[in-house]
Amino acid sequence: MKILFISVNNEHEPYPVAPLGAAYVASILKNGGHEVSLLDLCFVLDDLEAIKTALHQFRPDLIGISLRNIDNLTFHRSIFYLPRIRTVVDALKKNSSARIIIGGSGYSIFPEEILRYLDLDTGIAGEGENALSSLVDAISSNSTFDDIPNVCTLKNGEFRMNAVQQNHAGCLPDRSLLDNTQYLDLGGMANIQSKRGCPFHCSYCTYPAIEGKKVRLREPGAVADELEEMHALYGIDYVFFVDDIFNYPEEHAVGICEEIIRRDLKIDWTCFATPLGMTEVLAGYMKRAGCRGVEFGSDAVTEMTLKGLGKQFTADDIAHAAEACRKADLPNAHYLIIGGPGENDATLEEAFRFFDRIHPTAVITLAGIRIYPGTLLHKRSIDDGVIDKGDSLLEPAFYLSPELNAERMSGRISDAASGRSNWIVPGLNIRCDTESMMFLRRMNRRGPLWSELG
Repeated sequence: MKILFISVNNEHEPYPVAPLGAAYVASILKNGGHEVSLLDLCFVLDDLEAIKTALHQFRPDLIGISLRNIDNLTFHRSIFYLPRIRTVVDALKKNSSARIIIGGSGYSIFPEEILRYLDLDTGIAGEGENALSSLVDAISSNSTFDDIPNVCTLKNGEFRMNAVQQNHAGCLPDRSLLDNTQYLDLGGMANIQSKRGCPFHCSYCTYPAIEGKKVRLREPGAVADELEEMHALYGIDYVFFVDDIFNYPEEHAVGICEEIIRRDLKIDWTCFATPLGMTEVLAGYMKRAGCRGVEFGSDAVTEMTLKGLGKQFTADDIAHAAEACRKADLPNAHYLIIGGPGENDATLEEAFRFFDRIHPTAVITLAGIRIYPGTLLHKRSIDDGVIDKGDSLLEPAFYLSPELNAERMSGRISDAASGRSNWIVPGLNIRCDTESMMFLRRMNRRGPLWSELG
């Protein structure tokens, strides 16, 4: 079967992100003997012309849409992506009779709503490698989809969702389908995954719903093999580990670092991490293995606000993580979410003072929290009167503590960030303007730019 994947993400801020999920699914289908092509809309100037050209040249039997995000998650500058995606779907229907299937992390959060919004009849929630392979086989043999995990259908107005399983097939993503040069030049890095699943319980997070709560680890040697291939075949010299948490469990992170050091791989990298259990020993291993920065999901600092976000660490843990990085000469950024449950004027001031005291390389500040269905924050938002019980969350809705005034909060964040050279506020465009980032990319700066912009 001829299968055309379309990655619809075209967001470039803070940097473009390659469609790794689509590359994983495409890989297993190619291994199964199918002919596969990928249309990445991230860098095209005209969606509709690119779609027409791809359909005319490839003539697919089936089209798979990869949907990464449905909005930009930014409280002050919210952008809802689905109207554009609906235009893409309409163009596909107009120019091809191929069956359309949608998947990806964005779709997995709203499986029924998105099928209805886009007027589609089939989707895959959660991991798609095995599910789409089985679905393609079923379509080829004209069989039913009823027993295929992760498949969602909308038929005669009735939505059905099969049981969701985490069943990653263990294949490598097919990076030959990606424009690796563009992503490296404009985004400064490629992406790689060393594990799936998250065992933590942050009140706002969708990772456990998408990848499961059980952590599934790749062998450190296999991760190093993939890094070697990325460098040898595509000249990739900087990667971002897109694991929700790189440093958990610690022994797995150390194992990856040891493999990189042993092989003397010439690749720099950055990762997401939790402050919980970040040690000087691990920070030292990471530095020696080429880590050039750590992004901590700290998010809050007071006991009340940490509890409201479902965090399992303390302010002392955050301070110890920053100190471990300082001793290893490892740049570290900390995300700070302002306006979560329990936030008030006093906790806001305490957060300012706390980050002044530990003084990380960067504090990336976000105001308001995108509310997703099924999360603990969803229930809290109803209880606090931020939303009503029956409200659809497909279009962006944000939680902001009832104890804060939104307009006054923005002013306080702006004042605080303006006087602190290491603060970055995407929603207010403070130290993250497009012109500065493009200039640094032209200067061949790799990786996230917070260490330079801060």
